[in-house]
Amino acid sequence: MHIRSLAPLGLGAALAIGIVAGLSTEATAQLKQTCHMKGIWNGITTDVFEFDAAYTFNKGEDDFTGVYVNPGISQANIIGSARGGIWNIVLSYVDPAHKGWVKKLTGKGAQDPATHGILVTGGFQQYAPGSSVPATGPNATGTFTIDGKCK
Repeated sequence: MHIRSLAPLGLGAALAIGIVAGLSTEATAQLKQTCHMKGIWNGITTDVFEFDAAYTFNKGEDDFTGVYVNPGISQANIIGSARGGIWNIVLSYVDPAHKGWVKKLTGKGAQDPATHGILVTGGFQQYAPGSSVPATGPNATGTFTIDGKCK
């Protein structure tokens, strides 16, 4: 074989190695941890909600899921994301007494790069089953704080 016919093969192999190396670097940039999230509603330290989340740290574009269980009272599936310090968290209630209710939390937060600890503060709105309009009445809106410990 002539050197000219081998050159495109060498370039293709180098390009493939570069792409694979880039992909493996991107994959290792993600860090999956379990975070114990402990929050309070409306600044009332006795009104606590807690859940464990499967959390993926991804250079400030983080995602997590979890299940909130308040035994005998309520249960909700949780989906959350953090993008550039803005957190969006949705609690979708599945227990019989609250089935279909949704609580949407939006806040600002930070993650400690050394400990992966999380602190988020913001507001929430509740939505009745099937409604896109926020509910009204007591506790339909308010504030929250979440402190997360990840490992």
